[in-house]
Amino acid sequence: MGRNAGFDEFVLVTARAVVVDLAPDEAVVVDVVGQEYLRDPERLLSRDGSRPPVLGSGIGTVVTMVTPVALAVGASVYQHLLGKAGESLANGTVKLVRKVFRRDEGAADEVRRVVVERARELGRSADEANRIADTVIAELTRDDDAA
Repeated sequence: MGRNAGFDEFVLVTARAVVVDLAPDEAVVVDVVGQEYLRDPERLLSRDGSRPPVLGSGIGTVVTMVTPVALAVGASVYQHLLGKAGESLANGTVKLVRKVFRRDEGAADEVRRVVVERARELGRSADEANRIADTVIAELTRDDDAA
């Protein structure tokens, strides 16, 4: 698995939210791809970690998957918020990460920057990177009781 249970949970929850919003057809593979990502992120993304894998439809169409990008973005956001909150988040649950996010007035802008930067590194368009950031921020601001 990933670094710890809190990291794994956060990455998977965040990725599910992004995939459901941007690529609902991929929702069925988030958990399977997520487990692969948590075992070996670089292998899933590519040899150099800069390009997400593609899916072939069998009729010559190739589609770049959103799921690996969503997982990588979730990991980047967790690491960013961990750095801001200190080691108390090292084993933090999604609920705790959301709480830390909501306490910091500038967190949304910082998270948006982190998400857009990482999504662009992974080959997503500026528009899609911003949509991913919108979804991640919405997930972080979601009421914990709705989780």
